[in-house]
Amino acid sequence: VDAAWLGKVAAQTGWQALVNTRGTTWRKLSDADKAAVTDEASAIALMLAQPSVIKRPVLERDGHYHLGFAEAQYQALFGA
Repeated sequence: VDAAWLGKVAAQTGWQALVNTRGTTWRKLSDADKAAVTDEASAIALMLAQPSVIKRPVLERDGHYHLGFAEAQYQALFGA
């Protein structure tokens, strides 16, 4: 994962959606580390340091990024 790619995904999805705040990695961070994530730049810095905090999967289709798994979303993207 590199900063340029994270920036492209965050530009489309929003950095808040890209940071998995429900995962184990996020929960294990100190309160200070969590509080330091206040904008896209700080979120990207965290994701570079802790790649497992990135919401997965990240799918790219036709130039658009999609985050996470939802059956309805996959059916819409790939047909049923």
